[in-house]
Amino acid sequence: MSTDRIAILIKKAALESEKVQAPFLQSHGLSVAQYKFLKHLYNAPKDSVRIVDLEIGYSMTHPAVIDILKVLEKKGYTTRIVNPEDARSKIVSLTEKAYAQQQELDDLSDKMEESVTRNLSASERSELIALLHKMMGD
Repeated sequence: MSTDRIAILIKKAALESEKVQAPFLQSHGLSVAQYKFLKHLYNAPKDSVRIVDLEIGYSMTHPAVIDILKVLEKKGYTTRIVNPEDARSKIVSLTEKAYAQQQELDDLSDKMEESVTRNLSASERSELIALLHKMMGD
C-alpha cells in the first residue's frame, strides 16, 4: 500500500533512518535514542540541558528520558547535576569519556547521514533539509 500522506511518509522515513543507523551505533554500544541525546548535549552549551529540555525536544515522557539517561550514566557518558538556577530541576552533563569520544561519534554521524541519504543527490539533500526546517517553522 502506497501513500502520499506527508505525516505517514515522514514517520516511515524516520523509522527507516533509525533502522539504517542502528548497526553503526551497535558497534559503539549505543542505541539510536542514546546517540540522539549525546548529539543534543554535544551541540548545546556545556551544562545547559535540563531533563525537561530533552522531554520537550524529543516529545518523550519523563520516564522514557530518565531510562535513557540511566543507561548513558551507567556507560559513563553523562551525569545529572542540580540546576543552580532551580534546585527542582536537573541538568544533564557530559563526562570526560563522552567528550573524548565526540570526534569519533561526529565521524560516525557523517557515515550514517551518508547511508541514510544515499539515494538523494546533493541538491536533493539540501532541498529536503530546507523543506523540513520550513515545515517545523525554523
